[in-house]
Amino acid sequence: MFTRVNGESIYYESRGEGDTLVFIHGLGGVGSIYFPMAQLLSDRYRTVLYDWSGSGASSRPRKPYSVESWAQEAKGLCDNLGIGSAAFIGHSMGCAVAVTIAALYPGLAKAVALLGPVTKLPETAVGAIRDRAAKVRAEGMAPLADVLPNGALAQSTRDSNPAVHALFRAMLLSNDPECYALHCEALLAANATALIPDVRCPALLLAGDADPTAPGAAVQDLAKGFANGRVVIVEKAGHAMQIDQPVALTETLRSFLGSLP
Repeated sequence: MFTRVNGESIYYESRGEGDTLVFIHGLGGVGSIYFPMAQLLSDRYRTVLYDWSGSGASSRPRKPYSVESWAQEAKGLCDNLGIGSAAFIGHSMGCAVAVTIAALYPGLAKAVALLGPVTKLPETAVGAIRDRAAKVRAEGMAPLADVLPNGALAQSTRDSNPAVHALFRAMLLSNDPECYALHCEALLAANATALIPDVRCPALLLAGDADPTAPGAAVQDLAKGFANGRVVIVEKAGHAMQIDQPVALTETLRSFLGSLP
């Protein structure tokens, strides 16, 4: 399905009935990265997956992007779909979008669940992301598709299920290199960490025990800034934990959602 938000065509999928869960993918991703979880959760919830502008089947204009504009886009999507309240589930840079939504639109965000949260790049990563943007502009997505799955997926997943590795690689290759580079630049400018004190809704932060991008200690530190936040470590999970451990992650999310008022 498609809807227009801020002049762009946004692809989304909605399934199930009940309280709404809106899933926000991360850098280089698409909404269907959450498909196994959405299938499981749609027995009780309305699940909404979508591709933010510049990604997947949505419009891919080659223009500057920002976490704030993606938050506005998510709000517009909710308005179009008649969603007045939802829990927002973000992954990686999508967590910066989820935090921004919760801070700017507190009446809309009932809760946030943050998977491998990246809300502001550490100084040690700035150079690597800047170099990544330059590399995809010069060489396309193939070099990244050969490297990024090694950190995104746990070794156990890559060893036991090479098809998942192949599909994750295909997802990366499907990106428009210029849009991906522009998204990297949006990440370089992002600072949703500064908005965390304004997030009043319950927050669940999840860290994969094999995640080099958002390791458990860093996620524990991040959680301290939330008024109502807690951390769960997901075993045998890399940065893309929704692929590594979709069933375990779904059960953890069910428990969190079931505790909400």
